[in-house]
Amino acid sequence: MGNRRHKRKGLVRKREIIALAIFVSSAVLLLAATNSFEVLARTLNLKPIGITLPFVSKEAGQKSRYDSGQKVQISSGQKLADYQNWIGTIKKVKSTETSQQKLAYTYEIKFDNGRTIKNVGESDLAKTKKSRYQQGQIVKLKSSAKENLNGRSLSDYRTSAGRVEQVSYNHSSAAGGYKYDVTFDDGGKVTDIQEGDLETIYQVKLKAENSAAQNNDVLRQAFAYAKEHPGTILSLPSGKFKIGSQTPNKDYLTLASDTEIRGDNTTLVVEGAAYWFALATGPKATDGVKNFTMRNLNIKASDLDKGNHFMIMANHGDHWRVLNNSFTMVHKKGSHVFDLGGLQNSTFKGNQFTGYAPELVNAKQIDANLSLHDYYSEAIQLDASSDNGVWDGGLIKAIDPNYGTHNKDRQISRNIVITDNSFVPYYDSKGNIKAYSGSVGQHSSDVGPIKIYNNVFSNTLVDRLNVNEKNKLWLFKAVHLKLERKGTVYDNDID
Repeated sequence: MGNRRHKRKGLVRKREIIALAIFVSSAVLLLAATNSFEVLARTLNLKPIGITLPFVSKEAGQKSRYDSGQKVQISSGQKLADYQNWIGTIKKVKSTETSQQKLAYTYEIKFDNGRTIKNVGESDLAKTKKSRYQQGQIVKLKSSAKENLNGRSLSDYRTSAGRVEQVSYNHSSAAGGYKYDVTFDDGGKVTDIQEGDLETIYQVKLKAENSAAQNNDVLRQAFAYAKEHPGTILSLPSGKFKIGSQTPNKDYLTLASDTEIRGDNTTLVVEGAAYWFALATGPKATDGVKNFTMRNLNIKASDLDKGNHFMIMANHGDHWRVLNNSFTMVHKKGSHVFDLGGLQNSTFKGNQFTGYAPELVNAKQIDANLSLHDYYSEAIQLDASSDNGVWDGGLIKAIDPNYGTHNKDRQISRNIVITDNSFVPYYDSKGNIKAYSGSVGQHSSDVGPIKIYNNVFSNTLVDRLNVNEKNKLWLFKAVHLKLERKGTVYDNDID
C-alpha cells in the first residue's frame, strides 16, 4: 500500500463557525434593537444590560404616536382646561430622553383661530372624533338652548328644525369640538351653535317601493310616537311615496299635538283617498290638536285625470301652522282639503292648491241634479263644530266615542290667517285646463275674526258659473263668507 497522508480535521468546520457567528450577531442585534436585554436582565435578577448600537436609534424603536401635520384633539391636562376638546394641527414634534433611557414626546399644536400651545404631552392628546352632525343634515335646536357662541339669543329658534350649512371647529369655549351654522325652516340663519345645543329629529321610514298601505302604517307609527313624545319633528325623506286607501274612513290617521311634520322634497302620492283627523280633547274651541305644524310637503293625486282626495279635518284645535305645501288634484268634488271645525289662532301661508273637481271642467251652468256644494266646496273651509254630525259629514262622529261630549257647545273658527297662498287650475301637457281652481271660506256658518289677504285665485270654478239665484251669488266668489267683516278680506289677486 502506498503512503497516504491524512489531514487532521478539527471538531468544528470553518463554515459552521461562520454560520454560528452570523446567528449570534443577529440575535444580539435583535435584542438590542427591541430593548430586550433589560427585560432579560430583570427576569434573571441580573444588573441591567445596556447595549447601544450606533445604527439603531431610539426613535426607530420608539416612534411618536402622532406626526407633524396630523389633526388631534385635546383630551386632558390640568393646564389645558381652557382647551378641552379643541381640535388643532401638530406643527412640531419634540423628543427628550427620560431617566429610563426612553423617549418622551411633546407637541406644538396650532388652532385655526391662530392660537398655539407648546409642550403638550402625548397623554393629553387623542385622535379627533367625527362631528356628530354633517353638512346638509336636518337638526333640531334644543328647547334648552340659550345663546350661540357669540352671545346671540337662540330663543326664537328653540325646538325648530333647520339644515346644517357649515361645520367648523369650536375654538370659542372650553366645550371645544365642533360648532355649526344652521339655516332654519323659517328662513333665519344662525352661526356658531354649539354641538350640545342640537339634536337629531325623527326620521320617518317611508319607502318608494312600499305599497300605500305599508306607508300608511309607517306614518301611523310616526304619529303615535309623536303623541307620546311632545315636541317631535317628523322628518319625511326625499322622494315619492304612495299613501291612501280605498276605505279612508277606516284606514285613517290621527294627528298629535306639539308635532311638526316636515317634508324635504317629499311627494306623497294619494291612491284612493287619505284622511288625517285631528280630534277634540274637550268642549272648548282650543281643546284639540295644538301647536301643529305641517310644512314643505307635496300631496299629489295618483290619477291626475280624475283626481284623488286628501283631507285634514280638525275638530277644535289651536295654533296650527300650515306652510309651503302643495296639493295637486286632491280636492274632489264636494269635498275639502282642510275642513276646520272650530280651529283657533292658526296660519295657512305659502301653500298652493291646484285643481278642483275635474268632472266639472266643462260646467258653465248649475246642474239641477247636483248640490250647490259641489260647485263652491272650499279648499280651506272655516267650519263650525257641533254635535249634529253634519259639519264633519259624520266622519269624526263615527270614530270618536267622545264626539257628543266634546261638541256639546258649538264652536266657530277664529283668528285664522290665510295669506300668500295660490289657488290655480290644473293643466294637461298640452296646456289645456283639466280642472279649474277651488275657493276659500265658509258657506253654512259665521266665523270669528279672520284675515284672508295677498292670495292668488286664478280661474276658479265658481267665477265661471252663471247663477240665477241672487241670494246665492255670495257663495260663488273665490272668497265667500256668510258675514264678511270689514278688514277681513283684502289685497287678493282674483282673475
